[in-house]
Amino acid sequence: MRWCTSLRADPWRALLVLVAVCYGIVQLVVVTPAMGLGWDEVVYISQVDPRVPATEFIAPRARGITLIVAPVVAVTSSTEALRVYLCVLSAVALYASFGTWLRVRSGPAVPLAALLFASLWLALFYGNEAMPNVWVAFGAVAAVAFFLRCMRPGSGRGPAAGLAVSVAVVALLRPPDSLWLVLPLAAALAIPAWRQVKAGIALAAGLVAGWADWIVEAYVRFGGPAARWHAAGAANETGLHFSLHEHARALNGPLLCRPPAHCGPVVLPWLLWWSAIPVLVLLGLYAARRRDRLAECALPAVAGLLLAAPYIFLVGYAAPRFLLPAYALLGFPIAHGALWLVEGPRRRAGLGLVAAGLLAQFALQGLTLEKVVGQRLSKRQADVEVARALGVRPPCLVYGEHAVMIAYRVGCESHTVLRWPQETTVPAPVRSAQSAGKQVVVVDKGRSIPAPFLLGWGRRELVGKWRAYDPR
Repeated sequence: MRWCTSLRADPWRALLVLVAVCYGIVQLVVVTPAMGLGWDEVVYISQVDPRVPATEFIAPRARGITLIVAPVVAVTSSTEALRVYLCVLSAVALYASFGTWLRVRSGPAVPLAALLFASLWLALFYGNEAMPNVWVAFGAVAAVAFFLRCMRPGSGRGPAAGLAVSVAVVALLRPPDSLWLVLPLAAALAIPAWRQVKAGIALAAGLVAGWADWIVEAYVRFGGPAARWHAAGAANETGLHFSLHEHARALNGPLLCRPPAHCGPVVLPWLLWWSAIPVLVLLGLYAARRRDRLAECALPAVAGLLLAAPYIFLVGYAAPRFLLPAYALLGFPIAHGALWLVEGPRRRAGLGLVAAGLLAQFALQGLTLEKVVGQRLSKRQADVEVARALGVRPPCLVYGEHAVMIAYRVGCESHTVLRWPQETTVPAPVRSAQSAGKQVVVVDKGRSIPAPFLLGWGRRELVGKWRAYDPR
């Protein structure tokens, strides 16, 4: 009852609630709980699913997303239940993270920034996926807000505690991202008026708490933090790169631009959308300076750009989800700029521009979301049907294309093949499984004989163009 009264007294909070509710509803209706699991999702989920073998957990990954999915996965193997849970949780996280900004400054900029982020096809698609990036975005949004609240005299311990928790959450999910998030916040403490010891302690405490699990696991499984960092860099192709063109090619729906995945060309409407972002951010910074609100626009803008920088300059491939935290933070200066356009004598023209921009945003994002969901829905459903047709039981190994997703459905171990071996000798994972007495099945889509070692194996036709090979 008290919460309802608060909403009536604060229309901007009520509007933010509406945005969060719509965000959850669109996920349920358009993205659909029937969406099967992707490769990365299976890796994260299998770590806490007691019914299946844990898929190999390589050096770059962190355990944060496994903690998020654990409450549901420990109880049920239902993908639909997991999707609904993540959908509701992401809608709550959207409200909670952006709602923190209403304590920085209440007004229409906050629900508008939330709307800009929530309407992205990326935010909608990944809101109920067991993937870390959208949760990093929520943590980053909350962290910057709590930091700004810490800068106010007499702010108390609450904002500092919130800052520490937000940074820790980001570090648990993607440890390197937390460093790029903390960098501009720590640099801001050098400003004489912002030298708050409690904020510095909160940043340090958040990093220590969030990195602890990654560091402990580094000693247990990878030979120490330095060895794990090196292994993670090798897996992610880190080094000096410039992948802006790859990110531009990924805007309209490819989930990954990394060989052997085909990414396609740059699409003009998306290039125009992307090119408008820096212009709108600069407009927002100008408007915020005119209103004496520069700090609350400049800090998320700088943090957003820094969170995007490593994926553009230090990673040799692109995935559109990498930029989700940047989009979330850049929404604040863009929202300030849009609201400035609808003020004063330019109100009528500004309203037209803002309305046209929002309609274009909804149309472009919606069409892309529908395309991405349609493609993934059919591909992931095929994995489920192949798993049902395999006829294997644990202990077993599934080797071949989409092996991780297929094996998860039947409780087998897996080894996914991106490039089939051309040697006649049986691959080491298959030999090891056979030596251990496990049933082995090789799966492949649409090839006559994908690898020489399968020439003497039995072949079965499965659903669609899928085939299974069994040792004789």
